[in-house]
Amino acid sequence: MEEFKKKLTKKYRFITAFCCSSLLMYFGLKYLVNCTNDFALELVSGVFSGIMLVSVFNLARIHAALHNEEKLKKMYIQETDERNIEISKETMKTASVTSLMVTAIAVIVSGFLNPVISMTLCISIMVNAVIAVAIRSYYNKKM
Repeated sequence: MEEFKKKLTKKYRFITAFCCSSLLMYFGLKYLVNCTNDFALELVSGVFSGIMLVSVFNLARIHAALHNEEKLKKMYIQETDERNIEISKETMKTASVTSLMVTAIAVIVSGFLNPVISMTLCISIMVNAVIAVAIRSYYNKKM
């Protein structure tokens, strides 16, 4: 249980650092870059708010678990349950492949409408492929 508590503490610190750096980046860029496009500014603000909301929710959940032994045990069981782990793996695998296919279709469709969008989506697919290969190589060496 102590090992799990250390893992949660690391996760807590990582999320805290993420929140702080996100805040600095968001407000720094908002101050430095004069965005004339209101839609883009509102879109970025909405995404930022969503990310911060989820992060703060996770911080509160982890904080509560670290300070309450019963919640810590419940979280440990939930995160180490083999069924939950397998469901997560299959979900991510299926979601990744589905996302890749939908993006590939979007590349084809947008190619007829706007080549810039098509190239952007194509680059996104390539970046995702490089990330997938890098992660797979990491786990091949680790496991």
